[in-house]
Amino acid sequence: MTQEFVAETLGVSRQAVSKWKSGVSDPSTTNLMALAKFFCVEAEELLREAR
Repeated sequence: MTQEFVAETLGVSRQAVSKWKSGVSDPSTTNLMALAKFFCVEAEELLREAR
């Protein structure tokens, strides 16, 4: 799975996904919820892994 695929699925730029992955920025609450749904996990799990 590529950052481009995730970005297209969520309707954001590949650069945004790259920044989230590298910790340069955080997704908005809306995008965090979309990421959680996309990966079939709870948003809290994504937050725990980010810290």
